[in-house]
Amino acid sequence: MTALRAHVVVEREHFAVDVALAVAAGETVAVMGPSGAGKSTLLQALAGLVPLGGGEISVGERVVDRTAAPRVQVAPMHRGIVLLGQDARLFPHLSVRENVAFGPRSAGVAARQARASADAWLERVGLPGAGDRMPHELSGGESQRVAVARALAASPQAVLLDEPLVALDPDTAAGIRRMLREQLAGVTTVAVTHDAADAVALADRLLVIEAGRVTQSGPVREVLGEPASDFVASIGGVNRLVGVADGGDWVAGEVRLASADAASRALAAVDGAALAAVFRPEDARLVGEEGADADAWTVTVSDLEQTLTGVRVRTGIGVVDVPLADAGGLAVGSAVRVSVAADAVRFVAVH
Repeated sequence: MTALRAHVVVEREHFAVDVALAVAAGETVAVMGPSGAGKSTLLQALAGLVPLGGGEISVGERVVDRTAAPRVQVAPMHRGIVLLGQDARLFPHLSVRENVAFGPRSAGVAARQARASADAWLERVGLPGAGDRMPHELSGGESQRVAVARALAASPQAVLLDEPLVALDPDTAAGIRRMLREQLAGVTTVAVTHDAADAVALADRLLVIEAGRVTQSGPVREVLGEPASDFVASIGGVNRLVGVADGGDWVAGEVRLASADAASRALAAVDGAALAAVFRPEDARLVGEEGADADAWTVTVSDLEQTLTGVRVRTGIGVVDVPLADAGGLAVGSAVRVSVAADAVRFVAVH
């Protein structure tokens, strides 16, 4: 059953956001894209905070927004959708318990019952006994936990997350991520994030938006493993080099790569087919001139970036992660030879 179906069209200054999505009941769909691609605009339109320029939004069987006649435009508070952002936006004059009880009480639930439910939700999100505290007494992570409890206590039909972890430190974000995974199980959710770890941990599917259009969608790990654009490759932490098939290999200029993957070899069976070679920076290696692999290629170092375990070597053709012990003598402008084993390379069709 589809719990949330939408075709969102919103005109922006330089392009139009034009995105269609369907989210099954209880499913979590992650949305990723470059800054300014239209991700937050999509969520705000779903929530009713930005007017549609075209399209239609349905929650369950109910149309809540439609630009075609007969026009429908249900107010945000009556859509059955809640939006959680980077700012918890708790009511500063209400206690934590009253914040969480606000939704049920607004829906007509008796005060005692709503407060008891609020305490139960606070326990579920890891804040037992916090009901009497005030919002200004909470840390950033605690505020987000209360915001999640308040949202879910209102029994929404769909939850929208707009990068709720981005302002938190890594340890706090990891704890909130685990809590979200537990509490959003079975809740229809659309989650905008910039972090692939959030998408993998929380979502069933990934939707990639670039310049207002969907450029790739599918199961999260499948999308990240078979990037259709340089942006997806960057968030997946892999190299994506565009070339063509030639003799069962991938070729771009003087560079030739083989793949041991059967599906990749099938894609490369037609000479001239546009392909992208995908491999992780840690699977590439720098080789010397003597005894170098026959398929190694020579490139110029364009940048050197320190990492936790070594040095990331950026070149005109791919990125290589080098252990610190092997990074001596590397400098911007120097020539290096790079090799990647066939069992570390996959080919992806370029459309």
